[in-house]
Amino acid sequence: MIFLALLAAIFFVYIFQYKAFGKHTFDDIEYDVKVSGEEVFEGEDIFVYEEISNGKTLPVPYAKVDTTLPNGLYFRITENERGNVRDSLRSHVQSVFVLRSREKVRRRWRVTCKTRGVYTVGGAVVVANDLFGMNPISKGFECTPNKDNTIVVLPRPVNIAEHFTSSQYNTGDFVTNSGLLTDPLRIAGARDYTTFDSMNKINWKQTAVHGKLMVNCEEYTRPHRFNILLNMNSRDIEKDASRPGSPDDIERCVTVCASILDRVSSENVPVRIIANTPPETISDEFRASDEETGRDIMMTPPYEGKRDMITALRLLAALKLEISCPIERMLDYVLEHKEGFTESGNLIVVSSYISERMIVFHNQMEHEGVKVIFYVTTTNRNAAIIPQNVEVYYYYNA
Repeated sequence: MIFLALLAAIFFVYIFQYKAFGKHTFDDIEYDVKVSGEEVFEGEDIFVYEEISNGKTLPVPYAKVDTTLPNGLYFRITENERGNVRDSLRSHVQSVFVLRSREKVRRRWRVTCKTRGVYTVGGAVVVANDLFGMNPISKGFECTPNKDNTIVVLPRPVNIAEHFTSSQYNTGDFVTNSGLLTDPLRIAGARDYTTFDSMNKINWKQTAVHGKLMVNCEEYTRPHRFNILLNMNSRDIEKDASRPGSPDDIERCVTVCASILDRVSSENVPVRIIANTPPETISDEFRASDEETGRDIMMTPPYEGKRDMITALRLLAALKLEISCPIERMLDYVLEHKEGFTESGNLIVVSSYISERMIVFHNQMEHEGVKVIFYVTTTNRNAAIIPQNVEVYYYYNA
């Protein structure tokens, strides 16, 4: 009889705790996340503070938390394997602990910010169980975006001179520019023509005097205004017309834009960013116009000086990998309304490729007195179609 009574008591306790934990496990369970900083550059680390609290009397004897970060952020976990200490990057981590009555558990994670963007941190799935481990139940937690759990990862500028090479030469020594654009009205002298010089820089008088091709040495003037045209297409025809097929190539384009802005940040050079991405994802005020194509083109106000450049970097961080209109349609619109896009007389096109349509655009702009140069973030795969008068710089790993 005692044995049966004991079995009955155990059965009663099991049923009672089964129903109690099954019904009330997640009552008064709160999940919160905070980050150690609001803004960082790509490649930098932050700390994420994760807090789970149990506000009720009933404890949670087993809680497994599966924490996931948005794409672009990674947990940096230090591992020790046989005395070999190394760091590994993971998009999610798991941890197991006990939540006693009215207890808070706070954990700190080191997180690496690999990709620019605006992220809200705070997503986890909690799996809880009863005393006997026979009744697992789960619940997902998402934090409402606020300043405490939102991190802005700014694109990190790179040294353009170290990562880009001209399309007009493939081997040998080359000259790196001290500025992005030369001023054809400021001639510093003449020198021998090389294969990577544009034909429109030839000084015919000096050529006649010396009996060989000579080109003008143009000075790099610092207060030289220009606009940046960012192509969100990764190729001429995308499989999905609204998204680039090669996001990494477009991310490199954004890095180039940030690098150009960083390069002129110490100078009072007004720079606008123009892109074929939906303006409303940033601000409705950034539409080029209210016309059919103009409202699909993002055009920012001019950014000038260091104070404005951080604002421009924040805009680049928030830029979505979305295409609002094909690059050809944007180029046609710019040609039709060039006074609104090329008031400075200079345009830098940043793209993951260069096409014949872009070369035609260059020639038409050159005919109108507008200087256009290209920064292409892929390899020199189109060099054969580049005319001598088109200034193109290709990305390479230095």
